[in-house]
Amino acid sequence: MTVASSASIQAVAACMTQADSRAVLVLDASGSLQGIVTDTDLRARVLAVGLDPATTPIGDIMTVAPLIVPATQTASDALLLMARRNVRYILVTLPDGGFGIVSVFELLRQYDYNAAWLVGDIHVAPDVAALTRLSQHLPSTLVRMVQNGTPARDIAHSLSLLGQEIVHRLLKLAESRFGAPPIPYAFMVAGSMGRHEQTIYTDQDNAMILDDSFVPELHDAYFQQVAHFVSDGLNACGYVYCPGNIMASNREWRQPLRVWREYFRAWVDTPEPQALVNATIFFDLRCTYGDDSLLLRLRDDLLGRTRNSSLFQRLLADNAQTFQPPLNFWGRFTSERNAAGEKVIDLKKRGIVPVIDLARVYALARGLPPVNTVERLQALAEVGVLNGADVGELLEALEVISRLRLQHQARQVQAGVAPDNALPLASLSALERNHLKGACEVVARLQQGMFRAYRSGT
Repeated sequence: MTVASSASIQAVAACMTQADSRAVLVLDASGSLQGIVTDTDLRARVLAVGLDPATTPIGDIMTVAPLIVPATQTASDALLLMARRNVRYILVTLPDGGFGIVSVFELLRQYDYNAAWLVGDIHVAPDVAALTRLSQHLPSTLVRMVQNGTPARDIAHSLSLLGQEIVHRLLKLAESRFGAPPIPYAFMVAGSMGRHEQTIYTDQDNAMILDDSFVPELHDAYFQQVAHFVSDGLNACGYVYCPGNIMASNREWRQPLRVWREYFRAWVDTPEPQALVNATIFFDLRCTYGDDSLLLRLRDDLLGRTRNSSLFQRLLADNAQTFQPPLNFWGRFTSERNAAGEKVIDLKKRGIVPVIDLARVYALARGLPPVNTVERLQALAEVGVLNGADVGELLEALEVISRLRLQHQARQVQAGVAPDNALPLASLSALERNHLKGACEVVARLQQGMFRAYRSGT
């Protein structure tokens, strides 16, 4: 619904009532968007202050520069932006150039209510102690989303955004304590948080790209303080220190752009075993705070190298053989035994990682920028690297495996047990067992196709 900025508040309110609309777009004389007015604005900016609705133009009370997102934006990302801006409505760009209006209430019906408002609470947390208390709600948030039947991909995306919001708030608190940064920088998260595929409480993987104006004697003390503050804060919130020390608090991973470019050049052009390990971590980076152009420049350089290095592609594909679906030659499940003697399957290493690795190998080989596994697979189908039908089956398989993993972890949370990835086979119904087997068969078939492709040099 649109109105002219010169229309009276009374006339607009009557139109909103007739159309049963809670918001209206305000246009100027040329038809260009000027702002938005909601029913809350009518109460707070008209009735509460005694404006005359018959004589006051609607343009006097509109919110200018409303939040606008593309139609491709996810609900969870949109909710995060709304929480940060403290708004109840956003505009969505439409193919014809117009706008649609979406309310926070409509988004919440597609998303977990508690997770959505937890983002808002994290955003204004006054200190690390408050963030620590808020992070304790993550397990119950996972349980609620599983019980509500939220798709596994959306659960992982939501938990990743909550983790990123904690990182974002810690950096805000750090800058409040230590002052503004002396030079531009980008704080990056890697691994599952970087891919937006996180479950609850993983170890932290993060790094900093510093502007090339970086002078160690002048600047490093500041960034060291910030990095340690963030790393310690994440640990307090349940994201434990990385056992491999892949953290910005480690000076090796707190470097100017020129050094990062040299890191990636060496990893791609002269790949060694450790370079392939680094590839699984640092090739899935996402900027969560600061100057994201630093990461974009690094990524452009990286993708140009991976696209042109057949040796790196082949070795990365070979390295992916470390984790394969849990099926033997006859198509039966292979399993391990946990401490209780139960037959279990590690759904992360034997189910999800093979899909992540497959998508990463193909995407880096074609120089595609997405880092999320689903987005990588969709991009690969769009450019014809993978068959669209195969990608559809693989996405369904990934959802089946991920859903079983999250259901298993939700049961553990409810039982007061630390969540893990080791699913007891005995806990599966016959139907679930068949679905898991079918999903693993799809992953195995496409993974073997990748191995053959790179052995033959394609």
